[in-house]
Amino acid sequence: MTDVDNRPIEGEIVREVHLKVSPKYATIDVIPKEDGEKNDTNFPHNLHNAAELFLRVGMVTNAERLKDCTEKMMNLYAENPDGRTGMKIGKASICWSCGHCGIPKDYDEQNNNSVGPCFNCGEMEQINRLKINHKERSCKEIPWIEIPPLTEAESKKKEEAVLAAKRAEIETNIKTALEERASEKNT
Repeated sequence: MTDVDNRPIEGEIVREVHLKVSPKYATIDVIPKEDGEKNDTNFPHNLHNAAELFLRVGMVTNAERLKDCTEKMMNLYAENPDGRTGMKIGKASICWSCGHCGIPKDYDEQNNNSVGPCFNCGEMEQINRLKINHKERSCKEIPWIEIPPLTEAESKKKEEAVLAAKRAEIETNIKTALEERASEKNT
């Protein structure tokens, strides 16, 4: 907080945060719930507004997560995906508790009316549906796409592979060091 003449209040920690969000975020609408959000003039209409809101109230981590999730989706679209290979496709939501944007946990493509729970934190209430508008295409709305997270078995297998690679690297380094030491003794 600052006092009337915009000087920091004593003891306040002031930090500047620069988070660049693309103007394209404004093409992703946040759909208000019927319970009064539609009539709320302060309700963020799109992801650009949502990022601004997070920053305005000091929820920097949420703004960064929103940016990361949205950039990943936009980068996937920039690569012209085929829509079938290793992609999770559906309707996305924004979580106001953690800032996560993406397809909800346990999303079923057949029953895609579910808004939550949040894939990141499990929140059920503080969530709104997102609608991605695309003016250049014949359809007005395009689906959210993301790379699905690894299953528990896949995560364990990946972790084991990383550990095995590190172990092999260490063993190679030790072998090389021993060979160098042996050649130095012979010289």
